[in-house]
Amino acid sequence: MSSSGNEENILQCLYTSSYGEHWGRVRDPVEGTCTWVTEHPRYKNWLEEKSAALLWLSADPGCGKSVTASFLIKHLKTRADTIVCYFFFKDDYADQRSPKFALCAILHQLFTQRKHLCGYAEQEFKAKGKGFTEEVGALWDILVKAVADKGCGDVICVVDALDECEEGALAPLIRHITGLPKSQTPDIPLKFLVTSRPYHRIEIELVPTETTIRLKGEDEVTAVTTDVNRVIDEGVENLESYWGQPGELGYLRKRLQLSADRTFLWVSLILEILRNTVNASRAELMNIVSTTPANLDKLYTKILSKSTDYDKARRVLNIVVAAARPLTLDEMNIAFAVRREHKSICDMQSNLSPDFEKTVKNVCGLFVRVIDLKIYLVHQTAREFLIKRSSAGQTNPQYTLCPKESNFLMADICISYLSLEEFEKDALGIDTDRYERYVKGELHEYDEEYPFLHYAAIHWADHFQDSQNQGMELFEATRLICRAGSGRVQAWFPLCWGNWEGYSESYEGLTHLMIASWLGQGMVVERLLEEGGDINAQWSIYGTALNLAAIRKHEDVVRILMGGNVNAHLFGRGYNILQTVCAIAVIRGS
Repeated sequence: MSSSGNEENILQCLYTSSYGEHWGRVRDPVEGTCTWVTEHPRYKNWLEEKSAALLWLSADPGCGKSVTASFLIKHLKTRADTIVCYFFFKDDYADQRSPKFALCAILHQLFTQRKHLCGYAEQEFKAKGKGFTEEVGALWDILVKAVADKGCGDVICVVDALDECEEGALAPLIRHITGLPKSQTPDIPLKFLVTSRPYHRIEIELVPTETTIRLKGEDEVTAVTTDVNRVIDEGVENLESYWGQPGELGYLRKRLQLSADRTFLWVSLILEILRNTVNASRAELMNIVSTTPANLDKLYTKILSKSTDYDKARRVLNIVVAAARPLTLDEMNIAFAVRREHKSICDMQSNLSPDFEKTVKNVCGLFVRVIDLKIYLVHQTAREFLIKRSSAGQTNPQYTLCPKESNFLMADICISYLSLEEFEKDALGIDTDRYERYVKGELHEYDEEYPFLHYAAIHWADHFQDSQNQGMELFEATRLICRAGSGRVQAWFPLCWGNWEGYSESYEGLTHLMIASWLGQGMVVERLLEEGGDINAQWSIYGTALNLAAIRKHEDVVRILMGGNVNAHLFGRGYNILQTVCAIAVIRGS
């Protein structure tokens, strides 16, 4: 495939997630661990296949699947003439849940290493622009055609945690992968290695295929136990060095080995608890290990029970669970501090922590991790622990988070922040150049002065929607940030609009009804229509509220607007769509 001239544009479109950063969240394996996989006959059989093949590595929660996947990526990258691409699914953030992000990441890695292959995306790019990255089928076809190119070489894709892929999109993705050997190009040099928990919903998609090689980590008792013991050995040696007691903690090693039950996560948490214990006696250390529950849920309960302030911990955990992406310490500090009653940044300032990382660790303990100045839950099982009690009907308020309420809190936080008077007085004064610099992270004065602005602008509406009916408690607050002609609209809406549609030269004339229609806020639209006003106001760029709802394909909002007699602006004129349709029907009938 010859050079298309659009390589850089295509690569930019495909960079939809920070896949390298996601890999960076995974701990490095202890030396000597994970090698049982590379020595296993089934792994070797998969690797020796000359054409398309799939290896499924399954294991129970907390048993090291992501660490193993990370190890295998590095192991496979040592192979000559092989391109290794990867993606780590995570249920906690939007850009790690969908197959479209996975395929974009894989294509981005492939095209970065074989830039001439960008030509296989040229047709879709010219026809749909960035929109081609939204279609899993189109992305898959591009991948298959690119790998089939004789100048590509062997390609291996490592995809971790299939079970954390969004529910409705998982089965089609699996069918694409398992269908490779039966496709028109069965000899294509494309292999997949996927990991997941041994869930039935995944098994029924994978196991019936003759080309799936299954490696059951849950059955490899001896190998996994040996690896867990290596982790314990290193952890105990580090404790001995840290405390200046070489060779004196053998009793802890034996107790940990008896209790670990092949669960790496449990071991790492206990080792951290021990490391954070100061001046403890042998009896106290033994008591920590002996009384720590082997069950992860009970262990999480014990960790949270030691919080210095559970109300603060609960606020932090609600924010982390609901956040659309990992928040930085600066962003989290603001989200933790801002309240509805704050009128200005000065009001909020007294709530900010001078050392927020220390605050988080004091109130949440080992339940959260700070990696590269961003805050994460310690593990997917921690998220499940917080949420599943709600879905299972367990109502202990101390340890239950409801996604709807978590999103309501985040919507309240974002709207409260955008309502601060600084944004009315000091809007970005945005133009094309400043907007492009801002989204690229180059407008540092605003990033430093308003660290939470970008997140709040882009995500407040999603949190509002995910709050369901409860979100309408914030209706009056949304008036302030959506008031036509206000500085607050100029501060946040260009960032939100640009994230979807690209920069526009003018945001003059935008009304609350238009903004709510574009965002798909049906209940807000109904309320605004009841209040009346100029429902047919026009924005010079796209027309009326009905035009905006139609562009975004919000069918429910379109129906509400049409039922409220809102006109569409077409070819320089306003049309009542319902009356027009009825008139056409009468003409055709005559």
